[in-house]
Amino acid sequence: MQGSSSISSSSVDAPTPRCHCGVTSPIRTAWRSNYPGRRFYGCSGYGTSRKCSFFQWYDPEPPAHYSDVIRRLLETNECIRSENTELKKTRQELLDELRHLQQSVHETRAELEVAIAASMDMEDNMVASVATTRRRGVVIIVLISVIVLLVFFFRSKSLADPFFFLSSRLENIINSINLFSLICSVDLIALALCF
Repeated sequence: MQGSSSISSSSVDAPTPRCHCGVTSPIRTAWRSNYPGRRFYGCSGYGTSRKCSFFQWYDPEPPAHYSDVIRRLLETNECIRSENTELKKTRQELLDELRHLQQSVHETRAELEVAIAASMDMEDNMVASVATTRRRGVVIIVLISVIVLLVFFFRSKSLADPFFFLSSRLENIINSINLFSLICSVDLIALALCF
């Protein structure tokens, strides 16, 4: 039997012939001969060291176009298997790429959350710094205004006058009220400028 290979064997109800070795020959199926799919009896030791060449067809002779039909079916089957293998390979590549992208998204999301938290901390620090700067500015402006008013007040009075501190009470009260209202005006202007 040239060009045939056996890929299956089975038992039959009819008496099974014996090969030249004296062993019962199982039914096999030819796939690479001119009769693909046609069953035959062949020695169970075929392909081993026994070198038995027993061969007998089990199936009757098929019609002429039979081998062409079987060959085309086998080719179609092989194409489908090849496409299936390619599809499995493509599917695996896509799954690997999806896993990689999911990992990348996860890492990017984590980096983004860290950046957002850092940005919020910076914003909070900046707001606190601005508030502190405004408070310091108000304090500085108030202190400067008090110093200016005190300098102005004391320059307008003669320090050489020994009775300066003993001048009339009414004049001291009026000067104190004027000084207080002037300081309040400057402070209000300073607050308005800071906010």
